[in-house]
Amino acid sequence: MKAFLACAMAIVFLTGDGTARAQPPASPDDGTEMTTDRPGFNAPAAVVGAGVVQLELGWSTAHLRDRTYASTLPQPLLRVGVSRLIELKVASAGLAAACVLDCQWHGADVSVGGRVVLPIEPLGFAIAASGGVSLPTGNFEVSSDHVDPQGVLHVDHALGGSLELSYNYQVTRILDDDPDRAFTRHGHGLALGGSAGRWTPYVGLAWRPQHVGGRVPCLAQAGTGVRVARDVQVDITLDHGLNTVEPSWGVSAGVSVRHRPR
Repeated sequence: MKAFLACAMAIVFLTGDGTARAQPPASPDDGTEMTTDRPGFNAPAAVVGAGVVQLELGWSTAHLRDRTYASTLPQPLLRVGVSRLIELKVASAGLAAACVLDCQWHGADVSVGGRVVLPIEPLGFAIAASGGVSLPTGNFEVSSDHVDPQGVLHVDHALGGSLELSYNYQVTRILDDDPDRAFTRHGHGLALGGSAGRWTPYVGLAWRPQHVGGRVPCLAQAGTGVRVARDVQVDITLDHGLNTVEPSWGVSAGVSVRHRPR
């Protein structure tokens, strides 16, 4: 249980729980697009834009194979645009519990870092890198108890005007198979995202940066974001575990709000 919650918290920082979006990744933000890391496993090769402050919040619950549950909320992710190519970020799972509603919640670790977008797009591929550290600020029930480095390579490629293929390569340090030793683990995410008016649906596959009994958890996802106002987006995602070391199913929902410079 602790390993699963620790992995979920690492992913909140590594990806912001995001997915690919069919949009220019590094263009100045004119308000017509809203770059969010939510929903899903992948995060896009994009930043929020110069002077933009954006807060992304969410809730998720997973049904584990032993018929117990693991939930996290409010999953705060604060993104601050330093320039059109650079942003800083602070993230956490917030609170974690082995239940759904009537829970004993535990504070989670906090991660700090940033993202940099490559100023050119070689062969039409948008490329960005995220990095930072997870700080052991959480309750001992769910904390990794270590200062853990984390990193992500983001690669997006537009497929016409309304589809985009996204790949994330993740690396992190995590306690999983051995509770007394931290290992460097690698994860992968592949997503196909679309844009249809206010809707940004996607489907994806992910391999978590974690080992459980020597195996890598694998899942499929489907979900969408919905732009409900110029600076507000809500989202929902459904997960399905593809092997026995991944929870059998999961659901998450969230909201992203931004403040743009006037």
